[in-house]
Amino acid sequence: MEGQNTINFQNVIMTENPGELIKKIRGSFRPSRTRVEINDKLAKVIFKLSDEDSEDLLAGETYQIVEKRNLKGQGEILTAFKILNEAGYQVTRPFTLFDRFVLSVCISEWLAGNRYTTVAIIYRGLTGKIGTDAQPSVTQRKAIKDSLEILMSRLVDYGAEEVCSVMGYNKGNPFYGKGTLLPANYVELSALNGDSDTLIFFTAEPPLLTMAEAKKQLISYDARLLDIPRQQNTPMNIEAKNYTMLRVQEIVLHRQLTPTITFKDVFKKLRIENADNKTKMRVREFVVGFFKQLKSEGGVKSFEVVKHGNTFYGIKFPRPKKS
Repeated sequence: MEGQNTINFQNVIMTENPGELIKKIRGSFRPSRTRVEINDKLAKVIFKLSDEDSEDLLAGETYQIVEKRNLKGQGEILTAFKILNEAGYQVTRPFTLFDRFVLSVCISEWLAGNRYTTVAIIYRGLTGKIGTDAQPSVTQRKAIKDSLEILMSRLVDYGAEEVCSVMGYNKGNPFYGKGTLLPANYVELSALNGDSDTLIFFTAEPPLLTMAEAKKQLISYDARLLDIPRQQNTPMNIEAKNYTMLRVQEIVLHRQLTPTITFKDVFKKLRIENADNKTKMRVREFVVGFFKQLKSEGGVKSFEVVKHGNTFYGIKFPRPKKS
């Protein structure tokens, strides 16, 4: 990609003219319009770990995920994994959906051939504002940088042995993944005119992407479908619409899934199942607004808000045809 070869981590940190470099980066960078989600079992489990499970793993325990239950003649097919902080990194919180989707945007850029990105570009990927000059607010920028920090400072270590030999992934050959969830370096750029951004350099393929690619468990869609005009992109709203879109795409791909997204599931994945009713109402209304936008852009043909008695249950929609 034009301009990429002349921009690397070393010449960025040594630059004497950050303003010109920021201008050059913005002029040479073409962000991906295709959003790619890793959607295998390992990724799903890691990004919904509880506080207790996260603490146990960070203390050195090994966990196992069930790749396949009751496989004839084999029983359960398991994959073992560890999650550890790099030396000196003390944060113990579990991963969130926001972290997952920041990683997804970075993976989308990696697969598009881009070897660096910026916080502003990640923001546009999260919100669907691809091809614009939209800039994150202070709150949005902080949320993205917090996610980048944990993704770049927390290690995953897994061995895909049984799942490969029994189920045939990777041509039956076992493989192993180890490294930070987002192998990257970053540098802060600040110009005299006040222009600034954080530049992130990818240094290797993310370990979770390696697993998902081997299992062919990737989901892709047009990232611009995430853009909802005139609605506020708070970190929670970003989580809500990215997760809702992921569920829609899962339902498109897997015919056995019921084409309904329940509000209970959304609240659980956003970790707000114990929040007050006002918070849940705002998220519910935002998800309904997202479906209205999705319908206007052809992402779904129609949808219906389902109630059980006086309780809002979820959103039902006709299964879109595979493109």
